[in-house]
Amino acid sequence: MNASPFIISFLIPLLLGPFLFKLDGRKADVFMLIAVVSSFLANLVGVIEYLKVGGSHHIVYLETSTLGEVYGIIIDPMSVLVGFVVSLAGVLFLLYAVDYMSERNKQHPVYSDKGRFYAWMVIFVGATLAFIYSSTTLQLLIFFEIMGLACWGVVGYYKSPKAERAAYKALLVPNFGAMVGLYTTVGIGILKLHDLSIYALQNLNDELKLLVFLGVMVAAFTKSAQFPLYSWLPDAMAAPTPASAFLHGAAMVEMGVYLLARVTQFMQPIPETAFYIMLVFVSLTLLIAILYYPLQKDAKRLLAYSTIAEAGVMYVGVLYAVLGSAYGLQAAMFQLANHAFVKGLAFLTAGTFSYAFGTLDMEKIKGLGKLVPVVGASWFLALLGLAGVPPLGLFFSKAYLFMNASSITSWVGWIPLFLVLADATVFLAVSLGWIKRMVFSEPLQESAEVSPLMRFVLVVLIVLSIVAPFLSVKLVTQIGFMG
Repeated sequence: MNASPFIISFLIPLLLGPFLFKLDGRKADVFMLIAVVSSFLANLVGVIEYLKVGGSHHIVYLETSTLGEVYGIIIDPMSVLVGFVVSLAGVLFLLYAVDYMSERNKQHPVYSDKGRFYAWMVIFVGATLAFIYSSTTLQLLIFFEIMGLACWGVVGYYKSPKAERAAYKALLVPNFGAMVGLYTTVGIGILKLHDLSIYALQNLNDELKLLVFLGVMVAAFTKSAQFPLYSWLPDAMAAPTPASAFLHGAAMVEMGVYLLARVTQFMQPIPETAFYIMLVFVSLTLLIAILYYPLQKDAKRLLAYSTIAEAGVMYVGVLYAVLGSAYGLQAAMFQLANHAFVKGLAFLTAGTFSYAFGTLDMEKIKGLGKLVPVVGASWFLALLGLAGVPPLGLFFSKAYLFMNASSITSWVGWIPLFLVLADATVFLAVSLGWIKRMVFSEPLQESAEVSPLMRFVLVVLIVLSIVAPFLSVKLVTQIGFMG
């Protein structure tokens, strides 16, 4: 298997991204699009080649006698699926940003310094892709930290005191997780295994497996904003909305899930104690999201708590994988792939509120169905989609989670599934109220303008939100344990 297209797909944004700091205006738009579209096309070539051969491919590029594997690439169904989702989402969200990040934005007009936002976003895309294909704990740590730095850059873009506080919080909380989990894992790899490859994790004894799992769980939970380290994510809504869409739909949050799923995939069998500890935190996360939904009036904060819960649903799949069910891994990745496009649709629709109405306060927005039908339809479908209503993709991934719950051996294992249902029910009830108020109501103003480019991206995301399950299910069902 030729891994070059996948390597090129993350090298392009990592190498070209920094040049955007010096560009602005239309030059920044063009250079940014060249970078992300080239990256996507390289990734697409890799995906097409992979679908012809299939299987799992581990390519080692750097190995030493004392550290074992230092740098390598894994090309398998999980990395190919998630990498393609991230690459495609990155292109769409940044295409939307071309018009969103402009002087026509009523809430956050942008007159200059566009290149700084693009630079951090393009680096974000590259670091996320590099993280996905990593085959050593050292690589995971390095790209985990680069993602955190890029997140800091985009969250603090507007330079207001609120944005800067949120940016440092978004940097420090996941960094704490990295220190607890990933630095520990790298240290164990060096001292106990003399090998940094994630393949070597299966050789640990049960005590060290539990230690590594819990450490990585802390790192993953800080990335995914799970209880008790979730407050940074709602605050990070200070970021420009295209960044919020990527942060929630395809990067930070999802990469936490991917990290723990990857370690679980390679470290079987895992002591059952890990299941019960993780169960407590995932259950509390879902409960907190359920309690917060009815209290939200800001569109992006409502979506932020939805993201926390949807990541919790992904972690329910990982929970069952800890017990030895490959279906759990499949359900988690299926949920991740579908969530990326539905959540992207939701956030970019919320972005049109800032752009056209100058506010994210849902109480001040009415008559979407009449003023801007595309936006009204997008908001209607996005909220119902996040609640798990068909025909959008999250219905199928949540159904897959329930259909493949064969690993449950006691009533305790049903608790998270009950909470998944409760979460969907409460979010649906809250969403229906906002849909009635915002979409099927009389407008408060005579007109609202949303650029054709932004409308186009919304339509593409609606289509992807519906077809994603059918495009991804073949790769999903090939995901299994490795080692």
